[in-house]
Amino acid sequence: MTTRPEATAALATIGHEYAEESVRVGELLKSRLTTLYQVPAGMTFAQYRETVRFGGDTTETSARDATIEQVPVRSFTPRTRSRGRYLHLHGGGWCLGSHTMHDATLQRLADQSELTVTSVGYRMAPEHRYPACLEDVLAVAHALAGPTDDGAPFLAVGGESAGAHLAAMAAVELPRRLGRQPFSAVSLNYGAFDLTTGLERALALLMPDAGRAERADASPLHAELPGVPPARFCVGTEDALLQQTLAMEAKWRTRAPTELDVFAGAAHAFTTVRCRAAQVAKAREAAFLRRQGTERWNQK
Repeated sequence: MTTRPEATAALATIGHEYAEESVRVGELLKSRLTTLYQVPAGMTFAQYRETVRFGGDTTETSARDATIEQVPVRSFTPRTRSRGRYLHLHGGGWCLGSHTMHDATLQRLADQSELTVTSVGYRMAPEHRYPACLEDVLAVAHALAGPTDDGAPFLAVGGESAGAHLAAMAAVELPRRLGRQPFSAVSLNYGAFDLTTGLERALALLMPDAGRAERADASPLHAELPGVPPARFCVGTEDALLQQTLAMEAKWRTRAPTELDVFAGAAHAFTTVRCRAAQVAKAREAAFLRRQGTERWNQK
């Protein structure tokens, strides 16, 4: 039974006035999740993936397809001058979704943030086990990071759910390889930050037979977070990953400035459907990225 908005008011920081709508939308999202990983008989997972669509919005955009370090990407340029780049990592439990499924949403994000948005088509499970997805993200980010900290362009990273997990891991892992932090901002929407608990259906595909230690190594909540950039966190009070987001934000806050939005009544993946909470969340994400990009731009 879904907790009513009144019971979660103390946790929510935003969205009380449209919480009832968020609860109704959440019921539909939760019903989809119950069968999300059930592959029909006679169909491969790759074939099944093509039948599962998220977002579904289409419009004329500036989308351009390319490859970076042999990884497919799709980029969207803002209508104004671009102040940098934002790497978007789609959700879908590391095994569903696509970098080509949110064109209208990513075009709006590019326009509102004044950043070139590049969505990464990372390899997915079960065909490719972890860390193949992360390695693709790191390869693209490394190629775009610039040679030195002083000369590097503004680069941010973020995503939803599994994409938020990969974004947080990239902000931890890439500095180890570069010797510096290439990201100036991170946007983390209802991420899976602790792979040692729950998420069994998705993790059975992503990391089959992995023990607790291996899952902990792949969990940003278990990382030290040295030198991480400012981050924005977004989650709903009805999200099964709410506590993971709150714990991740609290730990990140000890290392860098953070912003936290907890939407009353909203469930997991609420930003992928049409509702007031999604509209507000996307606008606030764009505003955060625009502020971070403008600050970097003015420092040049």
